[in-house]
Amino acid sequence: MKNVIITGASGMIGNIVLQNCLNSSEVRKVTSLVRNHSKVVHSKLEEILIDDFKNYKQHEEHFINQDIAYYCIGVYTGQVNREEFKKITVDYTQAFGTLLQIKSPRCVICFLSGQGADQSGQSKMMFAKDKGAAEKYLLKCAFPHTYIFRPGYIYPVVKRKEPNFFL
Repeated sequence: MKNVIITGASGMIGNIVLQNCLNSSEVRKVTSLVRNHSKVVHSKLEEILIDDFKNYKQHEEHFINQDIAYYCIGVYTGQVNREEFKKITVDYTQAFGTLLQIKSPRCVICFLSGQGADQSGQSKMMFAKDKGAAEKYLLKCAFPHTYIFRPGYIYPVVKRKEPNFFL
């Protein structure tokens, strides 16, 4: 039985990951790091309120003995300004990866990135450059297994206002 830690469980993909973990007989406990409590109630679930995803100092104990991490925090290009996009995409990922590597170095990490991510840092596109930087950092953490998922556009399961004029 595995211990799982999830970020971004209030988002579309993160919530699907959360539900699958809660329904799995292979998962003992799910620790979900959230900004606001969800309405999800389950015997396996422990929600931890996080004020600052760049600083987990008060929550370090929740990173101990984790077997699998699903990192699903993300934001749409155009939804926030440049500085905020980089903070959410790169800085939050680095803070999470750093502490997870210290507290659960044998953890398997699954990172929700995006199509076009550029680890070289050469891209002129903010999204590609920042997602690539986050990927590169997690790979540098040297977890035994790091899985990076780069989906293209994900059609929403619930109708929403699209932040991108091309869609």
